[in-house]
Amino acid sequence: MAIFALLAWLPVAQAWSGHVTLKVAVDRFGAVDDLGGKSGRFTSPASLDCVHRLRRGSDAVLVGVSTVARDDPSLTVRRVDPVDGAQPLRVVLDPNGRAPRAAALLTDGLPTAVFSRGDFGAVDPAVTLEPFGELPTMLDALERDHGVAHLMVEGGPFTARKFLAAGLVDRAVVVRAPVVFERPVPSGIDAALLRGAGLAFHSRRDVGGDDTHTWTRPGAAPIWAMLLDGALVVDET
Repeated sequence: MAIFALLAWLPVAQAWSGHVTLKVAVDRFGAVDDLGGKSGRFTSPASLDCVHRLRRGSDAVLVGVSTVARDDPSLTVRRVDPVDGAQPLRVVLDPNGRAPRAAALLTDGLPTAVFSRGDFGAVDPAVTLEPFGELPTMLDALERDHGVAHLMVEGGPFTARKFLAAGLVDRAVVVRAPVVFERPVPSGIDAALLRGAGLAFHSRRDVGGDDTHTWTRPGAAPIWAMLLDGALVVDET
């Protein structure tokens, strides 16, 4: 009886109860990057506004370490007004500590959580180090330790596919720009993969010339209201 009484007082592991929104931008043929030149934006200004609205509506924005090394993103809300001036938590998945220590995410003084193994080294006081693990475990930590209820996954393709394969994506926004890369990096994300992850096609819109599709898990609220401001509806079911 004493053992059972003790177990009753032990903390119960928290299960992720939040929502994940995935955003992917690709060229006409589904590639996410062009190795023929320096990484850069290739979607329309209207699509960039949508990305910043989505960041504004998220508690945290997550990328893999390859995105940090390739793009050095800030992942802040800039093109639209932040809510009460607040910025989302930036989250980096960096199991082997490869992130450049001069990266904006690690040096700009804004809150960032880095999931890594071992000794990551000295970091800015605004950077929180978390143990790297399975995706559900890391999501639990984000909710428990940082109050994250809505997570935006912004890059790159490997990280996106991991979240889809784990069945953790509730909504996906796929932006297809009218460009063709010279040395394409395929995203590996198509309708079959999205359906296999439990998502269903919701609607399609023209956003500044970009063919933008949203996919939604049954029961999850659609996301257009958060993203768009009068964009033309092409197809909505």
